[in-house]
Amino acid sequence: MTKIQVKTWAFCLFAAGALAACSPGEVQTGDLNVIPQPQEIAEVADASPFVIRSSTKICYPEGNEKLERTARLLATYIKDVTGAEVKTTTEAAGNNCIALGIDPAIAQKDGYVLDITADRVTLNGSTEAGVFYGAQTIHKALPITGGKADGALPAGTVKDFPRYGYRGFMIDVCRHFFPKEYLKELIDVMALHNINYFHWHLSEDQGWRIEIKKYPKLTEVGSYRKETITAPGSGKFDGVPVSGFYTQEDAKEIVAYAAERFITVIPEIDMPGHMLAALASYPELGCTGGPYETATKFGVFKEVLCGGNEKTLQFAKDVVNEIMDIFPDAPYIHIGGDECPKAEWEKCPKCQAKIKELGLRDTKEHSKENQLQVYFMNEVEKEIAKRGKKMLAWDEILEGNPNPETTTVMAWTGVPASVKAAQLGHPTIVCPISHLYFSNPGYNRLRGISSVERVYNFEPESEKLTPEEKKNIIGVQGCIWTEWTKDSVKMEWQMMPRIAALSELQWSNPEKKDLNGFLKRLRHQLDLYSLYGFHYKEDIEEVTISATPKGEGGAAEVTLSTFDNAPVYYTLDGSEPTAASQQYTEPFTVDKTTTIKAIAIRDGRESNVAEVTLKYNLATMRPITLKSEPDASFTYKGATLLVDGLEGDDNYRSGRYIGFYGQNFDAVVDLQEPKDISSVSIGTYLVPGDYIFGLTGLEVYASEDGKNFRKIASKSIPVLEKGSKNNVLKREEISFDKTNTRYVRIVGKNTPVLPKWHSGAGKKSFLFFDEIAIN
Repeated sequence: MTKIQVKTWAFCLFAAGALAACSPGEVQTGDLNVIPQPQEIAEVADASPFVIRSSTKICYPEGNEKLERTARLLATYIKDVTGAEVKTTTEAAGNNCIALGIDPAIAQKDGYVLDITADRVTLNGSTEAGVFYGAQTIHKALPITGGKADGALPAGTVKDFPRYGYRGFMIDVCRHFFPKEYLKELIDVMALHNINYFHWHLSEDQGWRIEIKKYPKLTEVGSYRKETITAPGSGKFDGVPVSGFYTQEDAKEIVAYAAERFITVIPEIDMPGHMLAALASYPELGCTGGPYETATKFGVFKEVLCGGNEKTLQFAKDVVNEIMDIFPDAPYIHIGGDECPKAEWEKCPKCQAKIKELGLRDTKEHSKENQLQVYFMNEVEKEIAKRGKKMLAWDEILEGNPNPETTTVMAWTGVPASVKAAQLGHPTIVCPISHLYFSNPGYNRLRGISSVERVYNFEPESEKLTPEEKKNIIGVQGCIWTEWTKDSVKMEWQMMPRIAALSELQWSNPEKKDLNGFLKRLRHQLDLYSLYGFHYKEDIEEVTISATPKGEGGAAEVTLSTFDNAPVYYTLDGSEPTAASQQYTEPFTVDKTTTIKAIAIRDGRESNVAEVTLKYNLATMRPITLKSEPDASFTYKGATLLVDGLEGDDNYRSGRYIGFYGQNFDAVVDLQEPKDISSVSIGTYLVPGDYIFGLTGLEVYASEDGKNFRKIASKSIPVLEKGSKNNVLKREEISFDKTNTRYVRIVGKNTPVLPKWHSGAGKKSFLFFDEIAIN
């Protein structure tokens, strides 16, 4: 058996229960509502479907090698999904065929029209790539029968085309190495989602991964590191060597494999920073001459290429020229340009001599060392331009005012970077760390639907851009960095199912965006992942537990849901739920501290247990009014987060917290009737490294009418000290004499500015809160 046959066989065993009732001759019809969502779908409700059997043929024009490859790939997809072994042919078959062709009348680039009747399927594209995307729609529209039934396509028409011309996914193979055969599998995942650019990050501080024949030590020395740090800031190392690189022939094989799936490989050699592996190989390329060592930790290092050394510049030019030989069809060469500290350049005689030679001087916007990097990058760009290609760089390149005509910007640091790049006229690829870095630890802690939702609801074209400026947004990209990704399982759960949400940002009509509709289509996509042996992040299948106020009196209405409406079973007594537990049928009410546990069961397979404890106090589920404005990025469900009975978790981005920037916190809770109270507390989350500080004071006011308040308690709280730990949940409490009141106003004092010891000294700080308790 081949690997794919083993995967398909394993999936069929898994699905055997669901297909047990099927028999030869039975027909199962699929669904044209695939991922990414096509632009137009018109199904013919009463018409018979097109049934695929072993007698079905896939026809393509004689002499068109690209369509011949697509026909063969489509035949493979059909076999994988339905078990039917169809043949490919250049004969102009009549009925019972899937006919592939080119139609210049289709206006949109890479668009296609798929027409399905009971007798015939016609798939025409404006280009061969368009036909391939239509073939992927057929692939995903078919039901997974595993040979237990005939698969069929519903009658109808699909008219489709991509929103963006650049639909990318980046994989870093430097922090941890992944073999070429596995990369081919990931390229297949990209093809499944209509992605057309594979951004291949090939050099880093922790490893050089591509053979450069003029500089053999790059792989002889730089592809190896002796060990890896075990956790951020741990100071402990695993003692396990990491090595591996791709020969030029390996890379060309990857390029050819991707090209067959209409995916262009964009190579990245990051410079002049992130070059410790190169410096370990050739110490003379650095400012000090070393010695250097391939990095065993992660982060940003001061050791970078010497910006004033002509030999270093020649090295950079030589490398990009070999890269362009290996990747002849790549329209872009990515040369990084990010995170390049200038400390060594500031004291390097060669760098300072070059600065003097070029007449560079500090300006209000740019230091002379920053301008030296601009010179360095411009010289490399000239080398790239000689070969008819364009330079692609991370958004830090904007610090040097590069030429919009020749520089495409990959905006990763945040949405403001994509706005700035587009406003300056640069072709811009949007990939903010906040939404599209699938390996980012903060966002990987998001679970279930919230993880997918954060990607799906992101809009690449900011409303801060004019219609004309929005035209500069040429694409969207997801990224995986592999500092903490050592194996295929983690790689895949970082990708899937979020890559499905990404594909709709890249391809589909944003005006039709609908999370619920997407989630309904996601079940089949997950089944395809399983069919091909990929490990999607299974918490998407867990039950979502939500609670909202029900009338007055502090009662909570609890809703249990899954993305695919699977049967749900739950308990309220702390016991573990099973199929014998209470089945959820409608929302229910709780009015006291309660632990809710729930599972979903699909074809006898149980999800992980979802668990929530609603902790009750006098404020729980009561009306709350904010008198201060939350930060737009951290508002989530608004003020109700503070009285929903749910305490915060270990991730301030999870939706359990509400964030305020540069202002005090001010809120009023309505207890709905006079109550005796004697304490107030509020949970704060502290991440000083991310400018998130704690309270410096807490004040409590009481009122009978909600208008006239009197102060009943206050306390001061010390500002965080240097060395304070990140990710600390701290509850600030204030007690006072028993007071009878209906309205309670709580004022939390923010740290005025970040203290002198902080790297952002003088800047404003954030406050993050989770739950108010009044007792």
